[in-house]
Amino acid sequence: MMRRTRTNSWQVALAAVGCILAAVPALADSILPVSVTGTLSVGASATIRKTVTISAGTPTTAQGDVFFLTDATGSMGGTIGDVQDNATAILAGLSVYGNIQTGAGSYRDFNGSPWGGDYEYRLDAAIDGAASTQAGINTWSAAGGGDAPESQLYALKAATESGATGWRAGSEKFMLWFGDYEGHDPDLDPGYPGPTLADTISALTTNGVTVLAFNVGVSRLDARGQATAITAATAGTLYAGFGSNIVDTIIAAIGSGFDTYSVVDIEAPVIPGLGISIVPAGYVGSYDRSIDRTFYFDVTFTGLAPGTYSFDMFGRVDGGRVATESDRFTVVGGPAVPEPASLLLLGTGLAGLGRAWRKRRG
Repeated sequence: MMRRTRTNSWQVALAAVGCILAAVPALADSILPVSVTGTLSVGASATIRKTVTISAGTPTTAQGDVFFLTDATGSMGGTIGDVQDNATAILAGLSVYGNIQTGAGSYRDFNGSPWGGDYEYRLDAAIDGAASTQAGINTWSAAGGGDAPESQLYALKAATESGATGWRAGSEKFMLWFGDYEGHDPDLDPGYPGPTLADTISALTTNGVTVLAFNVGVSRLDARGQATAITAATAGTLYAGFGSNIVDTIIAAIGSGFDTYSVVDIEAPVIPGLGISIVPAGYVGSYDRSIDRTFYFDVTFTGLAPGTYSFDMFGRVDGGRVATESDRFTVVGGPAVPEPASLLLLGTGLAGLGRAWRKRRG
């Protein structure tokens, strides 16, 4: 649906070829039209009906980031090989969900007495493709560590907040944390230079990271209740070691993050020369992927200042991007021109069909 409006005698003609594609069965989460290009006069507005479809079944275009974090101190000597094997198997299984990117890191402890570590946290592979993540996992080895508690609170917080980690905007974010001993906390260990448990939980929840924790080896990861507190606060799970079906369990747990949702909206950029308003602001409810669900939005573009503006808009589920639309508008000034000379706003949806992505809290 498109509407033509006039403001101060400015004129704009509109067409939307891409909207006819709404009748095509959705193979993945989508936004239609997938691409629009056109011209507006300063002061003129145009409204286009946009359709966001959330598909039934397992999403194949889900945008998710998964970060593997392990204790690499000496006490992990008999376990770190199993951690690597399971991380590799999980890494391979994640491809079913579509746009998943991964990274890896490790921790030991702060240097100096009595902590006795040689590094408190190390980024072994920034979040990107699986090949670099596997290379990072392959660097893990068990050594050092000094006293029993380690620097996992520091590592969890640093991996969450550091720009070098590579978390993507609009991704469902997961941390897979492997360890065998509890962590240092300055509230319990006076003088320790790392963050408190509360600081760590705040960083994780603020950034929307779900933690899946694995209590391995000597199984003291939760000796201070830290793993329980962290997984509970982030809607994650604490696992006791590696069961025979742990890989399938973890892949399913990550997938469950995409099964239900409560908010569907459209993300639009702020552009000084082009006003963008969306009605409704979003849909709120209890939804699942048992059926395809279609949501309609009226997006109004208003020319504010001359210029050419290229940008993306995103269909989102629970704050996670599920579908991408690429737009290009030219805003012109000067006297009004006859309607036949006005340029058409074309939805080039056929060329862009199939560009889609996916989900959640952000």
